[in-house]
Amino acid sequence: MEIDISLPNKIFRGNNIDIGCHLDIDLTDYIIRAELFDRFGSSILLSSEDDEQIELIDDGEDGNFVIYVAKDSTNLFHLISYLEIEVEDEDGKVQTVYFAPIKFEDNIYLRA
Repeated sequence: MEIDISLPNKIFRGNNIDIGCHLDIDLTDYIIRAELFDRFGSSILLSSEDDEQIELIDDGEDGNFVIYVAKDSTNLFHLISYLEIEVEDEDGKVQTVYFAPIKFEDNIYLRA
């Protein structure tokens, strides 16, 4: 499986983050899970079982989906964190399709 990820050029802690993804398979019967975490214990678990966390575009037929990370959920994350995405097919087979570091920025101009 090949995956394409669309991330913003700069990712600021505490902002909403929308991550566009494309897998080269039909995801209709799949469950997609993602975890955004750092090595100090901060973690966000997301699943396509909740459309507000991971939304399948056109029911996943074309392999497109969007991961939504809610505002303020990354406030305490380390500047170098990690994103892992896995898919589970209808038979329960789980595969990690993406794992990479994510570099957060501090927006020093908007601090209160």
